[in-house]
Amino acid sequence: MRTPGRTRLPPAAAWLRARDPDLAATRRAGRTAIVMPALFALCGQVIGSPTMAAFAAFGSFSMLLLVDFSGPMVQRLRAHLGLAVAWAVLVCLGTLVAHQTWLAVTSMVVIGFLVLFAGVVSSVLAGTSTALLLAFVLPVTSPVPLSQLPARLAGAGLAAAAAMIAVCLLWPRPTIDPLSAPAARVCRAAAAQLRTDASLLAGGPDAPSGTKCRAVADEAATAAADLRGVFDATPYRPTGLSVGSRAVVRLVDELTWLSSILADSAPPLDDRPACDVDARAVRRAAAAVLDEAADLLDAPRNAPDGLRTAAGDLRAAMARMERNATARLPVHHAGAGTPAQVHPVIGALDLSFRAQELGFATLQIADNVDLASAAERRSWPERLLGREPGAVARPLVAARERAAAHLQPQSVWLHNSLRGAIGLGIAVALADLISVQHSFWVLLGTLSVLRSNALNTGQNALRAVGGTIAGSIVGAGLLQLIGQHGTVLWFLLPFAVLLAGIAPAVISFAAGQASFTITLVVLFNIGQNPDWHIVLLRIEDIVIGCAVSVLVGLFFWPRGAAAAVERALAEAYTD
Repeated sequence: MRTPGRTRLPPAAAWLRARDPDLAATRRAGRTAIVMPALFALCGQVIGSPTMAAFAAFGSFSMLLLVDFSGPMVQRLRAHLGLAVAWAVLVCLGTLVAHQTWLAVTSMVVIGFLVLFAGVVSSVLAGTSTALLLAFVLPVTSPVPLSQLPARLAGAGLAAAAAMIAVCLLWPRPTIDPLSAPAARVCRAAAAQLRTDASLLAGGPDAPSGTKCRAVADEAATAAADLRGVFDATPYRPTGLSVGSRAVVRLVDELTWLSSILADSAPPLDDRPACDVDARAVRRAAAAVLDEAADLLDAPRNAPDGLRTAAGDLRAAMARMERNATARLPVHHAGAGTPAQVHPVIGALDLSFRAQELGFATLQIADNVDLASAAERRSWPERLLGREPGAVARPLVAARERAAAHLQPQSVWLHNSLRGAIGLGIAVALADLISVQHSFWVLLGTLSVLRSNALNTGQNALRAVGGTIAGSIVGAGLLQLIGQHGTVLWFLLPFAVLLAGIAPAVISFAAGQASFTITLVVLFNIGQNPDWHIVLLRIEDIVIGCAVSVLVGLFFWPRGAAAAVERALAEAYTD
């Protein structure tokens, strides 16, 4: 049966929506599929600079596919501008140190550690770590005379400018978190049910009918189920790592809890309990708080004064109800302590207890919505330095304290940063010693599969190699079919980039590796006679990169975060 008000999607679109609900991966891949081939063609065919073409292509790949900044458009553009400046600095540094192996390896370890460890300061830095590493990996693995540095910087600068224009004009990301809209609908539906229940408890000619009560309750339950469905539809959180996003994620569980409380505390339609004025007042005050919370979720940058005032009114109503409820207890009756008199005491407290439970749940929701709104109102420097909303310490002080807290021997973040940096350094040394033709892909293979523990690292390495082999076979087949018609590769490149961007999110890691391999086969054969031998070089390079990551993962702290979680649980149980 078709649900009213909903459009039935075609099978392909429904499949994509099921695996990429907010279309974040599709949006990034679509932009990159337009911008990256266009820049590659402009620099390589029109300007005639292969160096500029390579850095423009991989720069746009990095700035459009590997990052997805949140917040208002002005803050996103500032973030992209900061990323462009960082890219320019890292490209210059990588070009300068690439000629000496020991200097390149040392610089890779230092830069790798700083970039990876900086992610502990804020979600902005954590989200850009791969893009920043790519900015250094690309020049340090391809030594060239310093005379080519301006062409490299020009390509990266062109990529940055194109990325900023694409972020503004090509399918801009919604400003509001994808969970905010369904969470706001749950708040409004729960508020409507609270008011309906309060009117039912009041009785009288204006009391709602049983049919209306059931309809309102069903609408609230459906809204809560839809919110949970959006959250559970993908194995990855449909939000970012920011403070506001984490607060909205917590709302999913809190609103689910509120929905279950509403279902349990709804007054019976056939046997209405005695009227409790204070309990009704608490329900109506909770409904007002939920309406204000919904408005703030829809416009998180608005002032939270209305929500805070409503929350204060709810606390006052709950305190008044507690005082009056204890004063009305039938403890003065004869035999109040006997089992026969216990039921009247419980019955007298039932409505106020249910209302108090609803009030506490509503206040917790209000606090999280207020936190999410405060996080959205932070300035860009505060976001970059990870300053918590309402924190007393200045942003630089807070960032320094957060980083210092993880400079401890037991810190998993420190372990992962050191392991990643050493793995990248080993890969640079191997790429130089064995003279791999495309040594950059050794580093890219290491970046792709280095993970938090040895077991997952090995699994990802196997999937990476398997995906690469599959992609190489497909790429070789395409080159065999194309033959001497190299122009066809220009038409295939946008589709290959699009698939490489979507596949990891909607299919699998191995499918993403296969798609990325096909993209590279197409990219490196444009402008020359198609050569299937490049696929063999690609397999050699990626296997070396995967082997490095597996060895480093097995050698350094192979249990990853598991040991830290076990220690924390043990300490919690002991306490």
